[in-house]
Amino acid sequence: MQPERGEREPLLKRTVDSSECRKDPISNVNDEKENDFSFSKIPRQKKILLASMATVNFFSVTCFSLLAPFFPAEAERKGVSQTVVGLIFGVFEFVIFMSSPIFGNFITRIGSKFMFLAGTMVGGACAILFGLLDKSPDGTTYIVMCFLCRTVEALGCSMFVTASFAIIANVFPDNVATVFGLLETFSGLGLIAGPAVGGAFYQLGGFGLPFFVVGSITIVNGVVGYFLLGEINDAPRPRKKSILYLLWNPFSWVLMLCISCGSFSLGFLDPTLALHAEKLPELKGKAALVGLMFLVGGGIYSFTAPLWGYLTDKKGYVKTMISIGNLVAAVGYLLMGPTPLIPDLPFKLWLLLSSLALMGLGIGCAIIPTFRGVLESAKELGLEENMDTHGMVSGLFNSCFSLGAFLGPTIGGLLADKFGFDWAATGCAGLLTFSVVILLVFSICRANSPRKPYQGSVHLYDPTASEAAISGV
Repeated sequence: MQPERGEREPLLKRTVDSSECRKDPISNVNDEKENDFSFSKIPRQKKILLASMATVNFFSVTCFSLLAPFFPAEAERKGVSQTVVGLIFGVFEFVIFMSSPIFGNFITRIGSKFMFLAGTMVGGACAILFGLLDKSPDGTTYIVMCFLCRTVEALGCSMFVTASFAIIANVFPDNVATVFGLLETFSGLGLIAGPAVGGAFYQLGGFGLPFFVVGSITIVNGVVGYFLLGEINDAPRPRKKSILYLLWNPFSWVLMLCISCGSFSLGFLDPTLALHAEKLPELKGKAALVGLMFLVGGGIYSFTAPLWGYLTDKKGYVKTMISIGNLVAAVGYLLMGPTPLIPDLPFKLWLLLSSLALMGLGIGCAIIPTFRGVLESAKELGLEENMDTHGMVSGLFNSCFSLGAFLGPTIGGLLADKFGFDWAATGCAGLLTFSVVILLVFSICRANSPRKPYQGSVHLYDPTASEAAISGV
């Protein structure tokens, strides 16, 4: 099987002069091409950068997710309905959806390192402030303060994540998906550890302690990470294109659909899986075991993310991996209900565990290649490889992922309430299958097109020219 056309070519036209190469030790142009990623073989400065970003990712995501196990009960004591609690959780992803394209579009004007530092500082500071809300008056005042803290914290998260993805694309241009997968592993571990850490500190010291401890660690990590990142080649350049230019390529729209469908399916489980799992006799009334159900899919997604990234960079099967991953995840959701469309399927613990494992494998295989896919779409539009383009790509990806993560718990939860978990999970399977159909139709139409669109201004990568730039010839 041959790689999909164009996917193993360098993603974007490189435009770095020799002075930038000498000045910037972690520039996106290297003396040796990193087709085969190996942590032991990359330069020391890049090792420090990668380790720093992984650590900051872990603690930042832990900070964002630690309130899940105890906040609903605390909010109820403050006179807040469960519907409003759901909105307090949901506004976080909605703000990221709205703000990520803006931060991505202006990343070189703001500065990628400054955006990275500011995002972690804002997120950590808002977490600390959130820990003081138990002192707030009950009712409307409490609700307004919760929304304000989560909104500003979401802006910090949007800045931090957008800058992170743009920096890795700039520093590791030949291994974008692999490094993206590694960061997703630490983000996933943060999501898994957040509720456990939050619950433990809550029992130890009350409402404020989890936020004070993890928020402070997040701020310290952000400051240390800022100085460990080194110098990033993100000087602003004159440009005529904004992030909206990416939407001129139909491939971008297809990828946006795939990203949103994948994150929608993940988010759907947040408010629904626990109640569904408790219907099993083995799990009824056992909150700890029900909590472990969330670790199955999330853990498999986190630990397999680097593998999917490596395969994407090594083989270049972006569209193929997205299609296979979504289909595998769709099977997982059909078994999870199990779907009423197959009446003979039993609702057993082993089947639920198997379905969650398939979901984690499939969603990881489908989501991880999409970031490289959006870079491929930018290449087809003739955009150069620089921080401006990486920021736009990062902002678009982050926005689409957050849109699905916002709609999944809200719309998915409503569907589960109205039609039952089994039909709602079947709907997720249908949504993932629909995205595969759209991707297949797009690929067929493009293959049969009399001319290849959006390629007029693209210049293929010339290794000789790159080497000349490095040596200053």
